[in-house]
Amino acid sequence: MTAAETRLMTYPFALLSELRDAANEHGYRIGPEEAAGWIFFRSASAPAEIGLAAASYSGPFFLSVMHQGVARILDYPRASPCAKGHAAAFVFVTRDDLHAGVQAVYRLSVSLPNFPLEKYEKAVEAMGDTEGERAQKFRIGQDVFREALMEYWNGSCPLSGISNPDLLRASHMMPWARCETDGQRLDVHNGLLLSALWDAAFDAGLVTFDDDGMALTSALLEGAAREALILDRAPRLALRDEHRPYLAYHRNHVWIHG
Repeated sequence: MTAAETRLMTYPFALLSELRDAANEHGYRIGPEEAAGWIFFRSASAPAEIGLAAASYSGPFFLSVMHQGVARILDYPRASPCAKGHAAAFVFVTRDDLHAGVQAVYRLSVSLPNFPLEKYEKAVEAMGDTEGERAQKFRIGQDVFREALMEYWNGSCPLSGISNPDLLRASHMMPWARCETDGQRLDVHNGLLLSALWDAAFDAGLVTFDDDGMALTSALLEGAAREALILDRAPRLALRDEHRPYLAYHRNHVWIHG
């Protein structure tokens, strides 16, 4: 684990500008505030602050993360110690790596379970329970869920690589109508961002995925559809433990085995 103690305590203007750009370009535009060698930034659209630091103009660079959920799953080399009150710190060799890390933190911050639910609840808090208002709540929930999946899956279908938003669908593993709570409906782990054909096959129960993320097909999936999905080259989904109960539901209650 790299020691973050090597970070500078004061920053020349050029390096401070580089760190500010890394934050500002990826959604963290409130700040900077400096303390103990960390440069802190916040976002108007994502929860929790981040801290940036550097050992020199040429690196290494450090990113300290307050959001515990993001810190737990962010897949970068760790550094220690993190900023006071934060959950973890990470080290990056180049500026490009640092930019990618900040972008990943923002993307995960606005998609992990609590944030979409809070966003939805705030949007519907003044609504009643008429038929029209229920329909409006449904549309808002679908939009929030789609936005969260777009962020979580980095704007592209993990199976086809398609990234045109018009060709992407927010697919529930446990269908919306069968969820018991809004938390389940809006849980990013209950969804996949799929291209239109993959979404149609998944929604119809003609394909599903095992706990390792490998595609499973129904005997009812015809040959032409199998070829169009390019199943023999479908990559393994990158799943977390939180996905697996929802996928188990899909395999047991949506997927057509025969």
